[in-house]
Amino acid sequence: MPDKAVMDRLLAAKRGASLVCEEFESDRAAGKLDEPRVESLVRRFILAKFRLDEKEAEPAGDNLEKLAQASLAKMLKIAPDLVKSEDKAANCDGADSATVKQALMIMALQKEFHVQLDCFRAGLCHSVGELAALVWQATR
Repeated sequence: MPDKAVMDRLLAAKRGASLVCEEFESDRAAGKLDEPRVESLVRRFILAKFRLDEKEAEPAGDNLEKLAQASLAKMLKIAPDLVKSEDKAANCDGADSATVKQALMIMALQKEFHVQLDCFRAGLCHSVGELAALVWQATR
């Protein structure tokens, strides 16, 4: 069973993502969403889901794969550049852990923002901006 500190961090990340979703829904209902706002909310959601703060995410910039790797590195307590070489994911399609983490985040984003994205296009997104653009299009 995880210790209290781990559980507290998990709950804080979940609360952070929920707050972002509430802001998104509130802004949508009030007609206050625009593309830059959606991008800001999507980024905050991703960082909350990946349990990263802005400083930890800074080296990855806008790159979704690097953000997923930074999240895994934090979880595994290793350097981000070691994630790919240390990944021993053994699933049937050969996807690495960062790719799976990205896919799960996109599924959560759709569910919690109440948007339907073209999954193929979403899976091809390389940056937060590209993914946010799909979310913006889905709200229009």
